Amino acid sequence: MTRILIVYQSKPAIVPGLEKGFENAEVETITFLANEHHHWVDKYVFHAINKWAHNLRILKKGKFLFSRHSLTHWNYLNTELVKFYKENNPDFVFFIHGIHYSESTLSQIKAPKVAWLVDPVQDPKRLTLFAANLGWYFSYSKIAISILNGLGFENTSYLPHAVDHNEFRYIPGTKKSIDISFVGKHSVHREKFILAALEVTNKVNLYGSRWVAPALSKPSLLKAIKGIECYGEKLNKLYNSSKVVLSIIAKPENILETQSGINMRPYEILASGSVLCSDNYDELHPELINNQNLILFNNIDEFKQSLYTLLKDKQKIENVSASGRKFIEGRFSYDEMAKTILAKFKEIQDGISS
Repeated sequence: MTRILIVYQSKPAIVPGLEKGFENAEVETITFLANEHHHWVDKYVFHAINKWAHNLRILKKGKFLFSRHSLTHWNYLNTELVKFYKENNPDFVFFIHGIHYSESTLSQIKAPKVAWLVDPVQDPKRLTLFAANLGWYFSYSKIAISILNGLGFENTSYLPHAVDHNEFRYIPGTKKSIDISFVGKHSVHREKFILAALEVTNKVNLYGSRWVAPALSKPSLLKAIKGIECYGEKLNKLYNSSKVVLSIIAKPENILETQSGINMRPYEILASGSVLCSDNYDELHPELINNQNLILFNNIDEFKQSLYTLLKDKQKIENVSASGRKFIEGRFSYDEMAKTILAKFKEIQDGISS
């Protein structure tokens, strides 16, 4: 049986869905997750020393002590990946970026190598670092592909995010007790929208890291925080219990760099049967239409007005959510993604053997 090594990390939870997709295509998967290969010396000793050196201004930001030590996280990670690869000898290796690996590591991995960019990277130097020494490079961002093409990388193509339709699904009869929910790490930009939502309704549920400290001086925001992590079935239940689910994926206003690509969260929200309320972005699917199967906004004022209008119109909530669910049904699945990746591996393999 063909065996693929998937190289990524455990969160965000992309790997489980992709594993199912490969298994449905009768391909065995093994995984190398970066967060499971972090040596305690780096985690507790090197990290602490570097933090103090930065705080005391002994070391400039962006500079780190022990960078050449074998137990520093990136060095250790590269060593462990090569070791893992040689022990398991997979037919293909699929990298998800995120984290990149060294040229030396890639040269020791003799199997066909394909990678997929899932982060909003548009810097040419980083893209070159990611795409070099690979048989093919996928990206969820068409802008990133255009930049790579301009740099001379022709072996690139678009691969959108996917949704696990077994995990994210509509649960009929679920009471919509939450007006709006949001799941994601804190940022100043995101906080502005949550505070705006709290001006419209107090039925706001918020999950994510780094929210507590900025919320200590804002009682309504603190009350909205329901936890740090929300994954899997719990996340699907949260979406099903929400009239509206907020997705903030674009850069803050006045930032020059254009956001490109759609992450997996909007597809998960649509599949759950809730209203997707999102900031506007490039590369919107032509069948996703504002006020028909999702709600889009360009700024805080538009967002507040849209939320206020929606919460007063139960029929519109039902219509938009039903249309969104119809759009995503049977689309953007991990099965589709796995078939696309496998076809590319076979193409590369055939090219090597011919």
